[in-house]
Amino acid sequence: MNAATPLPSQTQATRPRDSRQVLGGEAFYTFARWVVVLLLLAIAGVVSEQPIWPPFQSSHPFDRLAWGYLIFSLAVTVALFIPRLKPALSMAFVVDIAVISLLTLYNRDPRDSFYPLYFLPLVSAAFRLRPSASLLVGLITAGIYVTAWLLARLGADNGSAPRDIIGLVTLALRASSLIFIPWITGGLAERWSSSNRQSVELAEQQRLDALAEANAYRDQMRALYEVAYTLSTTGNYQQVLHVALTESQKLVPHTCSMVLLSTGEADTLYIAASHNLAGSDRSQRLKVGKGALGQALRSAEPSIIEDIGREPEAQQIPELAACRSACLVPLRSGFTTYGVMLVASDQLNAFDEEQLGKLVALASYALVALQNAQLIYDLRQEREKLLSKEEEVRHQLARDLHDGPAQALAAITMNVEFIKRLLDRDPARVLPELDKLGQLAKRTTHEIRTLLFELRPLVLETQGLGVTLQQYLERFQGNGTQIILEAEDVSAQLDTKTEGTLFNIIQESINNALKHAKAEHIWVRIRQTESAIETIVQDDGRGFDLEKVKASYEKRGSFGLLNIEERAALVGGVAEMTSAPGQGTTVRVIVPLN
Repeated sequence: MNAATPLPSQTQATRPRDSRQVLGGEAFYTFARWVVVLLLLAIAGVVSEQPIWPPFQSSHPFDRLAWGYLIFSLAVTVALFIPRLKPALSMAFVVDIAVISLLTLYNRDPRDSFYPLYFLPLVSAAFRLRPSASLLVGLITAGIYVTAWLLARLGADNGSAPRDIIGLVTLALRASSLIFIPWITGGLAERWSSSNRQSVELAEQQRLDALAEANAYRDQMRALYEVAYTLSTTGNYQQVLHVALTESQKLVPHTCSMVLLSTGEADTLYIAASHNLAGSDRSQRLKVGKGALGQALRSAEPSIIEDIGREPEAQQIPELAACRSACLVPLRSGFTTYGVMLVASDQLNAFDEEQLGKLVALASYALVALQNAQLIYDLRQEREKLLSKEEEVRHQLARDLHDGPAQALAAITMNVEFIKRLLDRDPARVLPELDKLGQLAKRTTHEIRTLLFELRPLVLETQGLGVTLQQYLERFQGNGTQIILEAEDVSAQLDTKTEGTLFNIIQESINNALKHAKAEHIWVRIRQTESAIETIVQDDGRGFDLEKVKASYEKRGSFGLLNIEERAALVGGVAEMTSAPGQGTTVRVIVPLN
C-alpha cells in the first residue's frame, strides 16, 4: 500500500460528519409512526362519526387524512429496505409535521389532543440536525401550529377570534415548547455525538498507535534476526557490520552511518564498515581527541550528539561534517573497547532514546562479531605458536638423540667391531674392552630412560608430582650441581594436566639453570595454600637481564621463559620470574586448586 494512501479505518476516523445518526435509528421512528397511524385509524370513526371502511369512502377530512398517512407510513417502511431511497427518509419528518398540523386544524376539541405528537418528528429531526437548524425547524413548526390552532378556533367560534386569555397563554407556552425543546435536544445530541465521536477517534488513534508500535517492533525483530542470521552463518565480522548498518537504516532512518574500530595506535580509528559514504572516505582514519567521539569512547556509554558536524573528529569526513545529529554507541566488552557505531542525520533532533536503544541492540550483535573475530585471530595465533613449539620440540629431541644416545650407540657399534678384531690379534685385551663396552651401554641406557622420563613420566600418573620429582632429580646426582627438593605434603588432588604442566615448568626451569646459569645450587620448593599450589625454582647462578632477554625472544625464535608463562596460563595459573646479573634466578608459579 502506498504510504500516501490513508487506511480505510484512518479515513473513517478523521472524516467530518455532515449529519448525526438518529437515536434508536429509523426503524424505531418508523415503529412510532405506525403506532400513531393505528391510533388515528382507531379514533377516526369517533371523530368523523362515519365508518372508515372501505378506505376513502368517508367524506370527512379526518378519515381521508388518516388513510393518507397510512399510505405514507407504508412507503417509508418500504424505503427502509431500499438503499437508494434511504437519503429521502431524512425529510420524512416534514410530512409528519404537516399531518399533525392538519389534525390540529380539523380538530374542534379545545383540549388539542394531537399537540404532543409534534415532539416525535421534532426530536427525531433534532438528532439529525445542528442545534441552529433544530431551532429554525422549531420556529417554523411553532408558527404552523399556532396558525392551525387559530384557524381551528376561528371555525369553531363562527369566524370570531378567541378571547380566552388562559387559552392564548397556553398556546404561547406550547409554541415555546415546540421551539426550545428541539433546540435543547439538538444541543444535547451535539454534545453527546461529539463526545462519542471523540471517543471513537481516540480509540481509533490508539489502535493505529498500537499497530504502528507493533510494526516497529516487528521491524526491529526482523532486523535483529537478519544480523543474527548473518552472524551465525559467517565468520567475517566485516560482513556482519555491513548488515548491521543496512538494517539500522530500516529501524532508525539516517543520512550516513559507520563502524569505527581501533587501529592499535593511540587515539586512532579506521572505518571498518560504512553506509552512504563516498568511496574516498571509506579508508579514512580519524584522530580522536576531546570531542564527542572521544568522550563516548572513554565513557563507553551510548549517547545522542547534536551539532555533530561541528565536532573536530567529524570535520575529517565531509558526509559527517554535513550532519547535525548523531547516535554514538561504543562497542565495548568488559574493559576492552573495540570502537564505536556512529549513525548520523542531516536533521536536527533526529534521534530519541527509543531509537538509541534500537541501535544499542544492533550494536550488541556487531560486538559479538568482533569478539568472535578476535577469538578466531587468537586461536590462529595460538595454533601458530603450538606448531612452532612443536617444531622446536622436534628439533630439540633430534639434537638430544643425536648428541646423546645416537653417538653412544655409534660408539658401541665401533667398539663391538674393535673387540671382534681383538679376538684374533690380542685376546687378552678383549675382557677389559668388554667392561668398557658394558659401562658405555649402561650410560646409554640411562640417557635413554632419562630422555623418555622427561618426555612422559609414567610415574606422574600413578604416584603424583612429589615422587616424580624425586626420581627425576636423582638423575642429576654427581653432575656438579646440587639440586635440593623441599616439597611439602600436597593433599589436594590435582588433575593430570595440572601435574604434567607443573612438572614441565620445573623441568624447563632446571634445564635453564643447568645450561645457562652455572649454578652451584638449585632449590625446588612446593607448598600448598588454602587456594593454590605454589612452586618455586631458585638457583644461585650468574643470573641475567630479564627484560632484555624477553625483548629479544621474538628475534631469536626461542620460547624458554615465555613457554613457562604460557604453560602456567593454560591451567589457570600465573608465572613470575625475577633475575638480575650476579643474583641468580627465581621462577615462581601459582596454580589455583579450583
